[in-house]
Amino acid sequence: MTYTTQSAIGIAFDNGTESTPSQVVGTRMVGIDSAEWLYITAGSAIAQYDAVTVTEAFSGVPATKALIDDHHIFSVAPAAISSGEYGWVQLTGVTTINVLASCAADTQLFSTATAGSLDDASTSQTAVNGIVLTTARGGTAGSAPGLMTWPMTAHA
Repeated sequence: MTYTTQSAIGIAFDNGTESTPSQVVGTRMVGIDSAEWLYITAGSAIAQYDAVTVTEAFSGVPATKALIDDHHIFSVAPAAISSGEYGWVQLTGVTTINVLASCAADTQLFSTATAGSLDDASTSQTAVNGIVLTTARGGTAGSAPGLMTWPMTAHA
């Protein structure tokens, strides 16, 4: 039988940057509402609500089409994480994510030329399954509420 060796009590998944790791990189935890979280090191600066791709070494960077096409782990950062530092990214659950202007709710989302942001426009981009906005984004780029299921699968 397998048992947990860690307690999630007191962990704030949205605290952002940690200069010293408080968990083992690659640790997964379940939070409220069954949201799943992954502890990573930032391979470059990650902004709050960025779509993030995470490598096999649990290094995360803002998502791009190329990284999504490489089938890296897809996640969302609830807080900014400085380059080379540590923090949590979200794999499932109710979330907020960066998207481009006029992104529709309840529709397929795609990679964009803007690292860390998704959009509902499919031209020359890759579909990211398992995430939708629950509220449309208005006439400017920014964050919008959404819902994630995991694992995400990308389709070119």
